[in-house]
Amino acid sequence: MAQRFNHEALLRARLELDLTQEALAASVGVDVRTYRRYESGEVNEGGFSVRQPARRKLLERLGAELGLDPADLVIEAAPEPPPPLAPPEPKLFRPEFVHTLQHAPFFVGREDILAELWAWVEAPEKREGPGVVALVGVGGAGKTAIAERLIARFGDGPRPGGVFVWSFYDDERTEVFLAHAVRYFAGAEAPAGERLERLCAALGSGPPHLVVLDGLETVQAAGGASRAHGELEDPLLRRLLISLARGLGAARALVTSRFLLGDLAPWADGGARTVKLGPLSATDAERLLRSWGANADGDALARVVRASGGHALSLAVAGSYAGAFLGGDLCPLDPLDLAEAARDDPLARRLARVLSAYAAALPAAERDLLARLSALSAGADEDALLALASASPRVAGALAGASAEVLRRALARLERLGLVFRAGGDPPRFSSHPFVRDHFRSLLTVAPSAVQAAMTPPSEGTLIFAPRQKPRDASRLDALEEVVRALVAAGKATEAYRVYSQTMGAFSHLGLVLGEMSRGARILRLFGETTDPASPATSLPFGWRLSLLYERGLYAGALGDLVFALRSYAEHNRLVEGTSETSHFITGLRTLAYTERLAGALSAARAHASRSLLLAESAGLSTHVTRALALHAAITHDLGDVSAAQAGFARLVAMGDARVARRGLWEAEHLLALGELSEVVEMTEANVAACERLGWAGHAAQGHVLLGLAVADVDPAGAERRLSAARTWVAVSGEVEMAARVHELAARIALARGALFEAAREALTGERLAEACGLALFRARLFALGLEVALARGDEEAAERAKDAPRRVLAEDAWGRADVLHWAGLCLASAGDAALAQRYLEEALATRERLGHPGQDATRRALRT
Repeated sequence: MAQRFNHEALLRARLELDLTQEALAASVGVDVRTYRRYESGEVNEGGFSVRQPARRKLLERLGAELGLDPADLVIEAAPEPPPPLAPPEPKLFRPEFVHTLQHAPFFVGREDILAELWAWVEAPEKREGPGVVALVGVGGAGKTAIAERLIARFGDGPRPGGVFVWSFYDDERTEVFLAHAVRYFAGAEAPAGERLERLCAALGSGPPHLVVLDGLETVQAAGGASRAHGELEDPLLRRLLISLARGLGAARALVTSRFLLGDLAPWADGGARTVKLGPLSATDAERLLRSWGANADGDALARVVRASGGHALSLAVAGSYAGAFLGGDLCPLDPLDLAEAARDDPLARRLARVLSAYAAALPAAERDLLARLSALSAGADEDALLALASASPRVAGALAGASAEVLRRALARLERLGLVFRAGGDPPRFSSHPFVRDHFRSLLTVAPSAVQAAMTPPSEGTLIFAPRQKPRDASRLDALEEVVRALVAAGKATEAYRVYSQTMGAFSHLGLVLGEMSRGARILRLFGETTDPASPATSLPFGWRLSLLYERGLYAGALGDLVFALRSYAEHNRLVEGTSETSHFITGLRTLAYTERLAGALSAARAHASRSLLLAESAGLSTHVTRALALHAAITHDLGDVSAAQAGFARLVAMGDARVARRGLWEAEHLLALGELSEVVEMTEANVAACERLGWAGHAAQGHVLLGLAVADVDPAGAERRLSAARTWVAVSGEVEMAARVHELAARIALARGALFEAAREALTGERLAEACGLALFRARLFALGLEVALARGDEEAAERAKDAPRRVLAEDAWGRADVLHWAGLCLASAGDAALAQRYLEEALATRERLGHPGQDATRRALRT
């Protein structure tokens, strides 16, 4: 039977003894290059034999040094694999137009931009150039028209990379976008909590995919107390675009927005590019007017061009109006005063005067049709419009009783005038530009909700505020979300919040059970700022305003937007401080401290936990005392005051507090860091069992991760079972803290098994997730783990990452800093940078000795060798 060298056993033994490749090579008397051939398995190429005396002696020396039987280093080789199959044909993708972008009948003045974009998406080397290009300009500048012309060039035939088109004007639900995109690029469904990760993996798999996102300003903040102008309001979308800017294979994203993408500013010099659309030149503006039917001398054309400011949509509508109703004569447009502008958006708002003239000139049926069509952001098909025509005359207006033929003629005329366009679908839907939609919606004499109700069939069942069964079906949730939206728009904020909290189940059902984090966050945004007197939130009862702010923080924290979560909790605490709601204030302080801990603001976190503890003690609230004390002890541990942390946990034991839920998990993390593995396993197994009985799935998942980390080195199969249980929760909730923990455990298991490529991938994915979400503590841990894996792989680039290790970890994070500096020192030593390696290892040793770190002996050995 053929033999092979057991390089996995060699690697595992070296790591268990915390030896470098250089140290072990020196101790057995070979150069490090020879040693690496054994550890990598390269010596197995062409078969492995121990007949050579020098090889037998080397195996004996390795066994003696590592405490292994030399016979364990030589095992039977697996049978020869069958000949490789022919490589599969590369998958081809047909473009997926989930939404149809509005086509500009006359495309003028943006040809150079279009040519640059085409060269970008069709470049021979797809990995060069920015991953994200943003077309930014005022509404009506032509952003969507450029994107539509670009994707039209692809046609609808199969191609090596996918083309996926989504319009946030039609549907601003990020979770629905992710579900469609995963299905298209990955070819499979994915649970809510895994969609973003699956999508990033599919986009990064190699093919030159293109994602087109139109109307991004609908999911960007307009600026206020909570968010900066242009900040993406959905953290999942922000993480996707950041990943694309960093680089996901050959994948690209083209986005259009009225606002600059501030979230991508760090990548402005490479991974992200902004193309700002200015006004059309005088020549191009005149060409556009003539294309739409304007027929005038040069002076008349020039006057309209100057008045419009070169705004593409204003020019198109003015030309269309002159061609349709004025015989091409532009002179009557002068009294419309195109130069009159609103305060906030001069170019875009000049359009209102022309649209007012248009509305007056249109026949009543066409005007009312366009106004009612504008009540639905996604447009409507013929059946919906026929249902509207059958509604009461008050709702249908001049369309009352209209036949299908009348509707078709009216739609065709509005389409020729450029006021509506076919939005795709089967049967086709009709929609309009957002500015046209906004203007004609203002002409409605009834509430938009009445028009929507007439156009769409009623949802099944009767809405009650406290149903026996909370809704789970997506269509039912969509209907209820529209009810909330309509009630807020009608000024009935209290009724709207009751639908969210009682009918939809609020965070405890939407977030924790269904994983509908994006939906919950989006619904709460409808209520606006609690600090704005004109906002719907200010009309809510006091207790509901507190809940709104607190649950905003819960959704944001789960989605990985720690900055917004901290703002929400801080505002919650300002609102409740000094009131009789002491327990709410104590909880708010503790949750603020918990989130600050994740973000790495450890001193601030300890201060808030201390205040929460003092208030709970003075109020005699024993449950709050134990929770605040446990969190305070955990933060004290992070700061490196191990004796104070031990005293805090000992006080909890003396109080008779059960080690259940987070209180027990925090103490287990403390013990795990100190190497007390058997105690961690014993107490956490009991904790997990209790949490599962109580239905606390998130706590149970964290316990599974701790159990996996405790046994990964000695029982990778058992750790894998724990990993699977934790992943189940992440798939449901998408909670980023747990996702980072899962990546850490997965990397640790892969390292124990010698699957170094997988370990490196998991560590890097987790580190990037932590960085994108501001999880400073996890970023340090995963960075250290990545260095450990890189050292085991002999990665030549590890030393470059290791050089700036101190910058990558917070000074307050004692445990993270000690581990990062230890592994950075070893990586630098392996690369021959002895001076910097010694400096890092000396600091690591000093910190590890102060902490009582179980790895301090390994650092001492590294300094000696």
